[in-house]
Amino acid sequence: MSLKKRFITKLALVAALSTTSVAVVNTLHTQTKTVQASTTSVVARSLGIDVASYQSADLSTHAKSGAKFAVVKVSEGTSYRNPKASAQVASARAQNMMPMGYHFATFSANSAVAKREANYAVASAKAVGFAPGSYLACDYESGDGNNINMGKSVTANAIIAFMQQVKSAGYKPLLYASSSVLRNNINTNAVINQFPNSLWVASYAVAGRIDKPNFSYFPSMKGVSIWQFADNWRGLNVDGNINVLPLTSSSSSAVSQAPTKSSTKARVLKHAARVYDKNGNRRSDRKSVKKNTTVTTHGKKKTINGVKYYRIGKNAYVKAANLY
Repeated sequence: MSLKKRFITKLALVAALSTTSVAVVNTLHTQTKTVQASTTSVVARSLGIDVASYQSADLSTHAKSGAKFAVVKVSEGTSYRNPKASAQVASARAQNMMPMGYHFATFSANSAVAKREANYAVASAKAVGFAPGSYLACDYESGDGNNINMGKSVTANAIIAFMQQVKSAGYKPLLYASSSVLRNNINTNAVINQFPNSLWVASYAVAGRIDKPNFSYFPSMKGVSIWQFADNWRGLNVDGNINVLPLTSSSSSAVSQAPTKSSTKARVLKHAARVYDKNGNRRSDRKSVKKNTTVTTHGKKKTINGVKYYRIGKNAYVKAANLY
């Protein structure tokens, strides 16, 4: 991500948090499970990084620190390619990390230009070894001439045009932006209606080093697949990310992380939750689900005895109020 964005994001977060009495330190309490690494897939709650030309081409230190995936900048506009991208992608694979790509957008809200940038991004991704089926994100933020203040609807239309072009080439499109930009500058619902679970959202609890994500600060919004929770992960001067949904980079899989009409969704518990049956009775054979656990909900909310629940399994329900 751009250095300018990182500085602006820090200022915005410090300003926002200054009005609260939140005390967050680097020893964050959320535990992250150790997972098996793979160059083509990662399970939910895997840690990852994103890198550009101003960062190292050798990602071995990041892998040893626990990163299971790496999102590599491949291009910007229609004339720039990251000179380290090929080496960074190769290094990720050599460390058994799943590589993904991203393109820094400069099309503002121009759909025609967005399509040209998408074609350039796809060509750039192919040039550094990304095959169809790989993830390719649109990094949408201010900087390098990209105007994010053109209107929410027209901006969303341009982003969708970019993502549709990426999808038509056989790649899996994602949209990267800060939580502020997604809420204030883009009609984000229009994007996720076209591309479910396609958001890669940046939102930091504090500025500076963060080693583990604190899900108390998870940006609660629809369609999130990846959360960028830090701009200095483990003191390595790289952005820290965690995927809240499983990710698979494969030419044989669908080009979106979820079907357009999906009745299931991964959600994170903001409180410990008891498990109930279909009649609203607590199940004595099921332990409470711990805070910050990711669960899969099935279908829409169901009202039982005046209380809203989500189904998380066969005759197993948790109160909707406990979920982000």
